[in-house]
Amino acid sequence: MTVAAVDVAAGSDGHRDWAPPVLCHFTGLGGDLALAWDVHAPADLEPAPPTESEAVLRLAARLGSTVLHPAEGVRPSACWAATPEGTGTRARVLDGETGGDNTGGDNTGGHTSGHTGGKARPVLRADAAEEPVRRLPLSGAERIPEVRQDG
Repeated sequence: MTVAAVDVAAGSDGHRDWAPPVLCHFTGLGGDLALAWDVHAPADLEPAPPTESEAVLRLAARLGSTVLHPAEGVRPSACWAATPEGTGTRARVLDGETGGDNTGGDNTGGHTSGHTGGKARPVLRADAAEEPVRRLPLSGAERIPEVRQDG
């Protein structure tokens, strides 16, 4: 894939090239996480893109940082954390403004805080991970009970 086949734009940037098959946009975050990315590629893209899990493991290794991505299920707080060392573990991310209730409920949507350049940024807090993740500000590993409920 060439650079010309991918367009990257800031989430609030109205300027983008819609012609490339792969569209990415990012949003700056406050709190424990720096950026949120959305990547859209057609199902018939050649060569076939990696799975989301494989892509985030590659990205984590390339960046030398932990990368979080949503877990399947209905809880917006449920994530997977991929580390630069190539491991993955379940994690929970909560809305940093409200703090959440540590139950994995609907705590990550919509709230904003922390202004940068006059624009509000979502504030997210890494609340827990089932295995130690050095690059997240957690006190340690803990079992996340709602993971078992999600199936």
